[in-house]
Amino acid sequence: MPYAPRIEEVGRYYHVGSNAVDGMKLFRCDEDRSAFLGLLEKEIRRSEWRCLAYCLMSTHFHVLIRLEKCTLASGMQRLNSSYARAFNRNYGRRGALFQRRYFDRLIETTSHLLEATRYIARNPTRVDLSPVPQDYQWSSYGATIDGERSDPLIDEGEILGLFGSSPDEGRQRLRAFVEEPDLRKRRSQTPL
Repeated sequence: MPYAPRIEEVGRYYHVGSNAVDGMKLFRCDEDRSAFLGLLEKEIRRSEWRCLAYCLMSTHFHVLIRLEKCTLASGMQRLNSSYARAFNRNYGRRGALFQRRYFDRLIETTSHLLEATRYIARNPTRVDLSPVPQDYQWSSYGATIDGERSDPLIDEGEILGLFGSSPDEGRQRLRAFVEEPDLRKRRSQTPL
């Protein structure tokens, strides 16, 4: 059965990512993650995406982008196929690396955009890869709230502008938002 066509709208935000096939590790080492970020940076420029956030997990990745052109499908296809070819070559394997085609969520509201930002930042802490989101090396969140270092993949003006009228205010409010208690955890721990 064919997949439904993708909806691509210029100026809209998308939460995108891909999962490795059969739960295998998509990134086996730091060199894999660095190589992927290099490919992502190249694709951000080529596809003219504005990247607000990303996070590389062990079996999958998340990226939050805004489209400047209708390049979501072509850009994700290039990104995933380039990484899969390099991965297979490096590890002497053949066949599919990704479980299925990439996932994408069109961001419909401002609250959805803010929640996607928080979700991506908190992803490593949810699976105990890092005790706090800003310490996870393979996420844009730490550099975004730091103020001293920047991440070349991230459009800081775009992401921080969602949270404040100045970069410093945006960093403070983004951090406060990400650090708010996780209601899902609190609800699951509350007795009925």
